[in-house]
Amino acid sequence: MNIGVKLRRLNHENLVWVIYFFIIIAALLSNAYEKYFLETGDYRKQKIFRTLNITIFCVAFFIYLYFVIISYEDVEALKKNSTKKEVLTTHLTLIASLLFLVAGGIALYAEINRDNPDTDIGVV
Repeated sequence: MNIGVKLRRLNHENLVWVIYFFIIIAALLSNAYEKYFLETGDYRKQKIFRTLNITIFCVAFFIYLYFVIISYEDVEALKKNSTKKEVLTTHLTLIASLLFLVAGGIALYAEINRDNPDTDIGVV
């Protein structure tokens, strides 16, 4: 992989870290609304924290999708003279990215379809 591609990917990763910073803030805000809902039973607050959670999971899902695409491009870019270690680690990275994507999709589905606020889903 050439240096231009690596630098472009690093710039994208920097953006991902900034997005994660906002995810953290949104998760803390969601927890505050959930706490208020549990203490008061105000269902407007439940709607707010659920909307925040769904938004967080959607954003995370697309971040995971980005990493799957990047990992797949790395697998496609493997050369015939690549070492076994390079091939193995590149494929393992793709598998790990796919697993994160699947977990993110399941968490998003569960958050959208949950009826009970007692069932908490951790943000990955």
